[in-house]
Order: sequence, then structure tokens, then C-alpha cells
Amino acid sequence: MSYSIRIDENAGKFLHEISQQEKISIQAVVEKAIENYRHQYVLAKTNRAYAKLRTNPKAWEEEINERRNWESTLSDGLEDD
Repeated sequence: MSYSIRIDENAGKFLHEISQQEKISIQAVVEKAIENYRHQYVLAKTNRAYAKLRTNPKAWEEEINERRNWESTLSDGLEDD
């Protein structure tokens, strides 16, 4: 699936400038920008979810206990060298 979008002149000039400097296509610049935005979006959602979880003391305690259980697996001798 492909999409066509309109952007303003300044954004277009900036995309072209980055494209020239990085020696990649404008499409690649846009795709990288979207991927970076996606990472930020997921991180922000995760942070909000953890902040909400912390407002519930019982749920937060369960989270901490689960983390402790997972941390104990680090000393099981199965890690890669």
C-alpha cells in the first residue's frame, strides 16, 4: 500500500536538505522519521501506563514482585557469553 500526502513548502525543503546531506531518498527520510516517531509514541504510552499503574499500590507491588522474579533468572547460568 502506498500513500500520497501534502506537506508545506518548508517541510519539503527540509526533507530535501536532509535527503541530500544523508544521500538517501526523501522517502527514506520520511520512513525514518515515522519510525522514530513510532518509537517515541510507544515509549510515551508505556510511560503513561506505568504512571497509572503506580497510582494503584497493590498493582504496583505485584509489578515489582514480578520484576524481582524475572531478575532472579539472570543468575541461572544460562546467559550468553
